[in-house]
Amino acid sequence: MEKKEYQELRNNEDRELIKKYPELNQSGIYDNEGNKLPKEKREQYDPIPRGFINSYPEKVFFKLTAKDIYIYFFLSSKCNPWRNTTVKSEKINEETGIPEITIERALRRLEFYHFIKRRTFYINPKRKKRITYLLRWDTAYKGLIKEGKIKAISDKKIIFITPYLPNKFKKAT
Repeated sequence: MEKKEYQELRNNEDRELIKKYPELNQSGIYDNEGNKLPKEKREQYDPIPRGFINSYPEKVFFKLTAKDIYIYFFLSSKCNPWRNTTVKSEKINEETGIPEITIERALRRLEFYHFIKRRTFYINPKRKKRITYLLRWDTAYKGLIKEGKIKAISDKKIIFITPYLPNKFKKAT
């Protein structure tokens, strides 16, 4: 199978997943059916959605470590047009040289602050696919508010951000 045919097969598979699970579409270029939006309705692509950086006085982006940001940029470089990827932590380790335990901690922190979401999808009964998708600011903001991780007046004015604590530091109740 040629590279072009393989890419077309993957794009069709991704398009079918988008139709089945619309929350996977975190792109500002495609609608939920996988068709390109008209130019006037398209969002400008940013590797990190502007809301994570422009929120003030607390900035969600600055709660991440340098390795978290590096892994986030690596994931964004491997994304398809719908802002999702199937890259595994072994591949991240192989290409970046970051130890796997650091990668897992970074992915947990990115997931805690809703920069990414990881989910397993079943293509058919015998085949499954783990997908990591990068969230837009509006989707992440709704999730952060719903879970009580931030206190905000608006999507641009955040008053308080809950710090990330791994499970071993949390008090048992």
